[in-house]
Amino acid sequence: MLEKGGNVKEKKNQQTGAWNFRSSGSPHSGKFPPKFAKPQHTPTPQPAMRLPLALRPSLVAFAIFLVGGIRAEPFSFPLDNGFPFPNETALEELFTRAGGNFTNAPLAPRFDDDSLTSWKLQAFNEFMEVAFFTQLIANITNNVTGYDLASGAFSSPAERDYVLSSLSTIQAQEEMHAYNANDAVRYFTNGSHIYPCTYVFPVFTFASAVDFAQTMTDMYIGLLANIQQRTARNLGSDSNSIVYVLAQALGQEGQQSGWFRSLRKLAPSAEPFLTTSTREFHMGWMQHWIVEGSCPNMEYIPLPILKPVTLTGVSIGDASHTGNVTMVAPGPVNPDTQRLAFVNGALVPTVVPFKIIRQTCEPGVGNGTRDHHRQRVLRGGGGDKSDDGCVASTTEIVADMPFFHNVMQGLIVMAIVEKPDDDAPYITAQDVTDATVYGPGLLEYT
Repeated sequence: MLEKGGNVKEKKNQQTGAWNFRSSGSPHSGKFPPKFAKPQHTPTPQPAMRLPLALRPSLVAFAIFLVGGIRAEPFSFPLDNGFPFPNETALEELFTRAGGNFTNAPLAPRFDDDSLTSWKLQAFNEFMEVAFFTQLIANITNNVTGYDLASGAFSSPAERDYVLSSLSTIQAQEEMHAYNANDAVRYFTNGSHIYPCTYVFPVFTFASAVDFAQTMTDMYIGLLANIQQRTARNLGSDSNSIVYVLAQALGQEGQQSGWFRSLRKLAPSAEPFLTTSTREFHMGWMQHWIVEGSCPNMEYIPLPILKPVTLTGVSIGDASHTGNVTMVAPGPVNPDTQRLAFVNGALVPTVVPFKIIRQTCEPGVGNGTRDHHRQRVLRGGGGDKSDDGCVASTTEIVADMPFFHNVMQGLIVMAIVEKPDDDAPYITAQDVTDATVYGPGLLEYT
């Protein structure tokens, strides 16, 4: 549980402008308190791998495919400098590595509950980013198999040093983002804070790590855009200082994403107006990389965890032929009352019908007799049950992929949603999220 109240004292660092909290037995000493010690048991999450699909000679799509594959070792906190609760000396060293300081501008006059949820999620996300970049730096530094740059595009010592130096700066900046977000949570909740989890990332080489870093960053850019909008709407003029800081962080993430794209020999910017996301989509997507049961207080972020879809195939087609996308939903669907929605760029969401390819009933699901001993596959169909009442545990669907019609580049967010009313189409990513049955599924065209 979150610790609140007690002997918490607030102290403002006059040099940094950051609010730092101290209490007896405080976790801010750089060590986790006993009840938040690193998990002794780390259950293995559902295997996942991010695989490239060659679609055209000049175009490659990178999607999240939940299939068996190699994954990184689990990563947990704290870091050597005490992060996520560094002391003052560690903070000063962090500023040097990150190339800058916290703001010393006046704090926002107020927070509402919705804004507090947003900052809790930001801290939660930034912990994941810090974990990822810390592990990546260690893998390169130690020449772990798959991360030895000597045989790749960065084979010279100078090029390797450039990559490590750049990643070190990014990692330090993400530490500052995380600390800043958690500090806001502490300040506006009288000393409470969010704790990190244990993570297992779907990467096994430097190339796959760069691919994942790009998608991770693009998702966060989309989230920050959504949070800015929510904050401005909810707090009005009181949101000025908050939106300003969010815009600064969003710009940093944009520079970061452009660098990852450059490492892949792509144009630094993917599209003229970047894809937005939502808090619920982001929270659900993060669950792929979190070791189940390892988060001390994730439940204190009051957001639902949506059931994601699993992409199984995609083709983009061309100007004369519409492509398609196939995916598996973790339960029954109904093509009569549901649709597949695409969120990309500055466009309003595109909503298309889908068809069922197959439904699978796991043993023990259905009529309670003959289904107990075998898996059943129900091909086709228009509903969520077979004639004998078996409820699908997974459903594979196919839908048109409006790539050429919409000129869909960069990050594409997909979800199975309830069919919108004809007189009330979905206008925003939040509209799609609020109607989501399963999702998100992510696809990145480059």
